[in-house]
Amino acid sequence: MELVLAHNGPGLEQLAAAEPRALRPLLGRLWDEDHPRRQMVARALAVGAAAHPTLGVEIVRRLLWALNDEAATNGVYGVAALGEIGARCPELMEPFVGPLSSWARDDGLRPEILRALARIAESAPRLVQPHLEGIRRLVDTADPEEARLLAEVERIMEEATETR
Repeated sequence: MELVLAHNGPGLEQLAAAEPRALRPLLGRLWDEDHPRRQMVARALAVGAAAHPTLGVEIVRRLLWALNDEAATNGVYGVAALGEIGARCPELMEPFVGPLSSWARDDGLRPEILRALARIAESAPRLVQPHLEGIRRLVDTADPEEARLLAEVERIMEEATETR
C-alpha cells in the first residue's frame, strides 16, 4: 500500500501485473477519498486483470455485484475500474458491458457509467455499440454533465466508425 499512498502509479501497475495477490487489497482502495488515487488504483487493477484474466473476471464480477447492492451508489467507485479493465482488455469485459450499461438507469450511477463506456469505446467500440440506443434513452439531456458525457461516447463511437 506504500505505492498507493505515494501515488506511484507505474510501480503499482508493475506490482499488479507481477503479483496477483496484490489485486484483492487494491479493490478496497477504489473507495479512497482521493480521486486521483482511485483512478490510479483503477488503472493498476486493469493491468492486473489483463495479466491475470481469471482473477480479472472475478474482480469484474465483484465490482458489478457492488452495484447490485441495495444502495447501488455504494459501488460507484468501482465503475472507473470497470472502464479501465474494458479499455485494457476488452475481451475480458465483453460479457459484462451489457450489465454495466443497464446500470445507467440509476441516476446516481449514470455519469460514471457513461465515463466507463467512453473509456471502453476508445479501444473496443463494438462492445458499446449494441447498448448505445438504450443509453441514449436513459440520459437526462437537461443535465449538462450527462449530455456532455453522452456526446463524448457518441464522438468516440463516430470516430471509430470513420476509421474503419
